[in-house]
Amino acid sequence: MAEMDKTLLAIDVGGSTSRACLIDTSGRCLGRGRNRGGNPASNTPEQAAAAIISAVEAAIAEAAIEHPDIAVALIALAGPQKHVALAKLETAFRAAGLTGPIVFAGDVQAMFSSVTATTEGYCVIAGTGAGAVRIRGGEVERVVDLAGWLAGDLGSGFWLGQQAARAAVADLEGRGEKTSLTSALLAAFDIPWSEDRILGRPAPLRLLIDAIYAIRPIELARFAPLVFADRNDPVATGLIAAAERYLARHFALAFDATMPGPVVLGGGVVTHLTGVAPAIADLVRAAGHEPDIRVAADGSVGAAVLALRAVGITVDEPTVATIAASMAAPSLGPAAP
Repeated sequence: MAEMDKTLLAIDVGGSTSRACLIDTSGRCLGRGRNRGGNPASNTPEQAAAAIISAVEAAIAEAAIEHPDIAVALIALAGPQKHVALAKLETAFRAAGLTGPIVFAGDVQAMFSSVTATTEGYCVIAGTGAGAVRIRGGEVERVVDLAGWLAGDLGSGFWLGQQAARAAVADLEGRGEKTSLTSALLAAFDIPWSEDRILGRPAPLRLLIDAIYAIRPIELARFAPLVFADRNDPVATGLIAAAERYLARHFALAFDATMPGPVVLGGGVVTHLTGVAPAIADLVRAAGHEPDIRVAADGSVGAAVLALRAVGITVDEPTVATIAASMAAPSLGPAAP
């Protein structure tokens, strides 16, 4: 098969969604697939591998290429690589047509590269996880937070969801402030209001606690939108303000005044934290630079950029635009459960 006939696998693995794209060497998207999050920090290695493999299989099926010659599989990963079930991925990818190596990169590098061809700047992420990264020469030079739901991710979707759950429990128990988050959480779990008691607790509280512990901890991130839904609630307002302070502080610690940007904001939560971009802009201006703040929807385009670079292809701004346009249509259906 000629070099230009080769294909590349670009896989963006986040906490909530795994996205795979089969591309050609020009960056044109041939097929895409999605599945649940495959972050090995918040899933078992088997769960993470299954999500990644399912996304890849869907991308290859959509491309409908018989016997694809896949030169590289680039995995932009949120979470520790050492927890990846690499042997399982290797077996599945080889069966799918991978003839080259599996290469890993950070999900923040993919997020950064989704909106710029430059190799120097910053990425501030607030999705399922949260933190800030300084990138120099295409490599991660400084990381602030992004430590996972057990050790950090302050200001993330998980953090907001967890804080909302804690606030609702405290409200129902009478040791916390009254908040509209309580009724929102009860509705989310389909728990009816009742004056009954179960084992010394109000029945709604007992059922809410049981429901929280019945899901995977990382799934608390799905309740972050409840915090944004009622910004006038004092508890919700306080949580949003705290998350914005965390993200601004993350950036301040990662920022090098001699390297102004661009600054890429990524993750499904960050656009709802409207105070983050102005705070970052103020820090950049104080260092004597004009802010260049961009928003990336996810790391899919960047994963493709990194895949092209992994096989020695130079990527410029028009190439990034080509990849983005190619991935924009047709749209995918909902992520697999």
